[in-house]
Amino acid sequence: MNELFEPKSIALIGASENKEKVGGVLFENLLKSNVQLYPVNPNHKKIAGKECYASVLDIKNKTDLAIIVVKAEIVKNVLEDCGKKGIKNVVIISAGFSEAGNKQGEIELKKITEKYKINVLGPNVLGFLNNNKKINASFFDGFPKNGKIGVISQSGAIGVAILDYSIKNNLGLSYFISLGNMLNIDFNKSLEYIIQDKQTEIICLYIESLKENSGKEFIELCKKAKQTGKKIIAIKAGKTNAGQKAAMSHTAALASDYHIYSGIFNQAGIIEAESLEEMLEIAETLELADGKKMGGNKACIITNAGGLGVLCSDACEENKIQVVEIPSQIKEKLSNILPGGWSKNNPVDIIGDALADRYQKTVDILDKENFFDFFIILLTPQKMTQPLETAKILTKIKKPVVTSFIGGNKITEAEKFLKQNSIKNFSDVSRLGKVLGKILGD
Repeated sequence: MNELFEPKSIALIGASENKEKVGGVLFENLLKSNVQLYPVNPNHKKIAGKECYASVLDIKNKTDLAIIVVKAEIVKNVLEDCGKKGIKNVVIISAGFSEAGNKQGEIELKKITEKYKINVLGPNVLGFLNNNKKINASFFDGFPKNGKIGVISQSGAIGVAILDYSIKNNLGLSYFISLGNMLNIDFNKSLEYIIQDKQTEIICLYIESLKENSGKEFIELCKKAKQTGKKIIAIKAGKTNAGQKAAMSHTAALASDYHIYSGIFNQAGIIEAESLEEMLEIAETLELADGKKMGGNKACIITNAGGLGVLCSDACEENKIQVVEIPSQIKEKLSNILPGGWSKNNPVDIIGDALADRYQKTVDILDKENFFDFFIILLTPQKMTQPLETAKILTKIKKPVVTSFIGGNKITEAEKFLKQNSIKNFSDVSRLGKVLGKILGD
């Protein structure tokens, strides 16, 4: 598996000069990657000035990985050539197999992999990214920043959405792996590989179905990941009859009863997301807010808007987050620096005319105390509010902190600052409650 995901040399079979084609996008991505690239296409002598081979059999040097992006009907012949060449790792980008009703074609590929002992990622995949080694072996045009989130997706198109979201929201990815039809590399093999990576702390899974009889091993792998401090977040697609039918025509997934997967997730200690957006927000919160260090579910809410504090309290209780009582001696300290009309309770309503220095004084007192585990800082942009100045104060907090700065243009700079300084901001307190509930309830 190391040679597959950490190749030093790659043969791209179906390489193209046309950047509108998958083979052209892959060629460009691999040129920018940290690998020795061998383009293969019998119709070209050179591509972008680089020598092009008619067949992988014409490549004299050892080749760690072949990526196949040709028509489905000739994939079998190309894979056979890879076997003869001694290439043990292959990514089959090409679609048109069991997901399109061509089960026989996939059976023929399986026989070749068994004959030559080849690892195959695919068919019907986007490819993969190894951010640690700066390798983009996919036809996604772009590169997220390097980080600690690994993604394994059965769907390539969902993978594109995740990768694009990662770039837009500055999420740090270590790996992205597209599984497709899972000819012989499945969730278990991919998980086993990613779990060993020390940089990867958060693993996101988009699952349509596990391979038959692989559930027990999957649970053990997830438990192993949890023991090493890694968090796994999963979204299960194909929960309904309609979804299961769609999965069959997408990756030929034999989607089982959802309750079986729910049980597997519980046994394995997986955080189950209800939507793609929620999965990404959980991952982002874990990465930015370092949710593993929250250490408990007791929150202290500071707000300049009483109504928002009430909504946040509801969201917390609904998701089993405790909005704890403030000890009387702490209330006295707060009363010395806050207006007489402050809430005398948690949420700590510091009143609508609060400037940044009032947030600062409140945080300075509370950050030293141990009656709660993390801060939730709320803000609405009233006329005198200082969103950016308030955001800057939060970078000095020792306890974990998440925020919900809610508004429009007046909070844009503050939102940007919070993201740049690894503080997760939620545009809605109900989302905040659901995400934190999933993380802290794990």
